[in-house]
Amino acid sequence: MAKRFAILSDSTVAGTARAQDPWEDARAWIRHAGRYVCKPEWKIEPSTLVNHGYFFIERGRGWVDFDGVRLEARPGDVFYSRVGHRFASGHDPQRPLTVLSVGFKLTGRGGVDLLRGAALPLRVRLTPTERRELTRRFEALIAAMRDAGRTGSLHARGQMQSLAAWMLDLDERIPSKRKTGTSDGRGAEAGRVADAIAWADAHLSERISLAQLAKVAHLSPVYFAALFRRETGQPPIAWVRRRRMAAARELLAEAGKSVAEVARMVGFEDPYHFSRAFHRSEGCSPRAYRESLKNPFFR
Repeated sequence: MAKRFAILSDSTVAGTARAQDPWEDARAWIRHAGRYVCKPEWKIEPSTLVNHGYFFIERGRGWVDFDGVRLEARPGDVFYSRVGHRFASGHDPQRPLTVLSVGFKLTGRGGVDLLRGAALPLRVRLTPTERRELTRRFEALIAAMRDAGRTGSLHARGQMQSLAAWMLDLDERIPSKRKTGTSDGRGAEAGRVADAIAWADAHLSERISLAQLAKVAHLSPVYFAALFRRETGQPPIAWVRRRRMAAARELLAEAGKSVAEVARMVGFEDPYHFSRAFHRSEGCSPRAYRESLKNPFFR
């Protein structure tokens, strides 16, 4: 792992440049983590990812698609999903998937994405021993995420970093015959769209304009809008509206947050306005959605 991520510091010790630990300021941000038993009708429509992720197949048969490359998904497979890529998935309704999944970001000093340039496989097929160890680490992360105590979030971030380190070490030691594909980050233009998406995702509570998104991507608004639509299939502001509703669904699945709090977190100052927008998008009120929600990730 060191050979792939080592960087050289400008600082010197006794006149000799020393290698800086790239993980020194690492911090994990967890979007979701859980074990999901998928219903027969379940599928994930193509969407541009704003988080990295691990998608581990426990049971069932299905497929995962990365930027139009479709790979078989069977028990023991773990998929590495990456920021900026188009991702979709589905399964055989007769053999529905049960998966362990986490969406996350791993940032370093200055908010740098520590996995952005890493060359990682799309899919790895695990041995029985590796499957047991990955399951153990996922379950520890999920337990920490459910811990409502004072240090629960701290434990969860620690478990996430431990899981990410284990996965990176796994990639270093397993033979290439058990790996499929390579993902080393997006191209320059797609990367700019991914940067804008990540920025918008972190600023959903604020007003977001086309000009702001284009500025993040270092492109003119007109060119950025065309590029964004080419990469995602949606105009930028329409994507923001859809992302606000997706974030609202995720937040409503969490205990302890009122509808008014969720409204503010996704950019609505007026809870009534939020409720109307949510009803137009989802066909029910936020409270009705929360009451009916049994599985927030694979609804």
